[in-house]
Amino acid sequence: MFSVPEVTPEEAKKILEEEGDKVVLLDVRTPPEHFQLRIPNSLFIPLDELRFKYNELPKDKKYIVYCRSGERSAFATYFLRQLGYEAYNLAGGIITWPYEKESGAA
Repeated sequence: MFSVPEVTPEEAKKILEEEGDKVVLLDVRTPPEHFQLRIPNSLFIPLDELRFKYNELPKDKKYIVYCRSGERSAFATYFLRQLGYEAYNLAGGIITWPYEKESGAA
């Protein structure tokens, strides 16, 4: 198994507050999961589509990648880092995110 840099929800929240629009929350779950519940202002690219859409992501941003529990996002983080992106896995995924969440249509 590979290892990728992780941030806790608390670290991610601090990074988002301090670095603002230099940081992108990237949701790599499925469309039904994203529709049901997500972290506000997340960019949504399902893991299955990331290999086709990664080139739409600016390289001058920092990415905090999440899924439900952290497994798919770890893979996505590894993939992005191999391509030269500064990406971090959200440890534990959205199920450990204690902050604001939104559901339904964005």
